[in-house]
Amino acid sequence: MRFYSPTFFKPYEYLPKDVYEKMGDSGIILMDARILWTIDAIRKTVNLPITINNWKSGGPFSQRGFRNDDTGAVYSQHRFGRAVDMDIHGMTADEFRNKIKAGQINTELTYITRIEEGVNWIHLDCASVPGTEMVFFKQ
Repeated sequence: MRFYSPTFFKPYEYLPKDVYEKMGDSGIILMDARILWTIDAIRKTVNLPITINNWKSGGPFSQRGFRNDDTGAVYSQHRFGRAVDMDIHGMTADEFRNKIKAGQINTELTYITRIEEGVNWIHLDCASVPGTEMVFFKQ
């Protein structure tokens, strides 16, 4: 997938404040199109609000999409625009992961290769990993 323009989310929801202030909406090019499509597909399927970054409305999250600070691993998929951390309002992270394992959320994850377990938020990424099966991992 070459380009995707998000339907349900604004670019600032994927970008840290300083990046958004420098690049504006065009900063969305820093995010992998597969992640953008995936989050829209999940939002449409669950029909619940999703929070990624909320710094623009005064919230504490600014590095849950594209990441440009020292948060997390040095080579985090966030630093390449290939990962998102999010919360689904009305559904816990474990409930979401259980829906995936039960096959209730499937097509929406076409491009996802890894999902983090053992955390109270949802981490999805499209890292290049061997094999064809999605990996559930713990940091």
